[in-house]
Amino acid sequence: MARELITIQQLVPGMYIDEIKCGLRERMRIGETRNFIIESQNEIALIAKLGIKSLYIDPEKGLNVYEGPDEDELAQLENETFREPRSLEEELHDARIILSKASATLKNSIGEIRSGGKIKMEPVRLLLEEIYSSVSENKDAIVTVCRKKKKDGYVLEHSVSHCALMMAFGRTMGMAKDELLDVGLGGLFHDIGTIRIPDAILSKPGKLTSEELDVIKKHPSWGGEVMINSGTFPEKAISIAMEHHERYDGTGYPYQLKGNDISIVGQMASIADVYDASISIRPYGAAEDPCQVIKNLFQGAGKLFHMDMVQQFIKTIGIYPVGTLARLESDKLGIVIKQNKNLTQPVVRIVYDLKNNSYLPPKDIDLSHVGGRGDKVVAAESPEKWKIFPGRFMFAE
Repeated sequence: MARELITIQQLVPGMYIDEIKCGLRERMRIGETRNFIIESQNEIALIAKLGIKSLYIDPEKGLNVYEGPDEDELAQLENETFREPRSLEEELHDARIILSKASATLKNSIGEIRSGGKIKMEPVRLLLEEIYSSVSENKDAIVTVCRKKKKDGYVLEHSVSHCALMMAFGRTMGMAKDELLDVGLGGLFHDIGTIRIPDAILSKPGKLTSEELDVIKKHPSWGGEVMINSGTFPEKAISIAMEHHERYDGTGYPYQLKGNDISIVGQMASIADVYDASISIRPYGAAEDPCQVIKNLFQGAGKLFHMDMVQQFIKTIGIYPVGTLARLESDKLGIVIKQNKNLTQPVVRIVYDLKNNSYLPPKDIDLSHVGGRGDKVVAAESPEKWKIFPGRFMFAE
């Protein structure tokens, strides 16, 4: 098939660019001289920002322009049964099962590596398919469940959470399914290098000595070695393990990579890792408020993290992440249970009336709809201050 001329509006991740219709200066700014695969919406935005209106793609090396479903696809759609909308409780229940299964699968894989064997990849691949389906159907459910970690199970559950966050983040970035499975695999095993760290250091509740910190800082490179030696991990997964502690300004570790020397997935992994670690109870520290962590990430944008990457992550998680205790303009408190396209107008489960200092029967209000009656979030509140803990109203014990 011959190369095809398309407009910038038709360009999507997965297409193979054969030639960009622009000058040498623009091609140099893109960072490629001629041919490459589009990996994300960010790359498309960069090309559009340069004023490029059209380009050539090679449909044999990448995706072609989508022309709508063919007859077989239409027949399949017609034969599909209608699915009733599922409640948050049902979604959370299924997500908890996946989390439990994921922790067990990862624990088995770590055991296989410790004993000198090879990871059985088939159970891992099946697990990643389940996490992918959960993220695709309702990313808020699995991301919310992953927040509720046990202190003594932090290492395993942080890895599972990182996997789900990376898949959700990747969807926002416009990644294709095979890429999402690769970044999910990298997220799941991003801390595999910690198996070489003594438990006395890894689980130490107090401040680490400089010598202990030096040991900790080796785990990304150790993780890369484990993955490369196994021969079963794709390049994106290896990059995630090796680069998730690098920082955009070069202050990270272990390689002090800077700027675009850090891969796209490495930059994504560093943001997701900081977010999940910060909102979790760890051996050496308490959990931070998700909204404050989002603010911290934004303050680090352009320094520790790429600005566009932080914005894409916030688009994934929300300004008020699921599980946030929110104060509404109507003087009611509620828990954010779902994100909307407008991140300032989530779905909130109202539980408390501040005017009367009394609990209310839980009621879900979509602030983006007329049914929200013009109410809006004015602030994120501390659950400790009000003794209102979101998990109580989201998880069936």
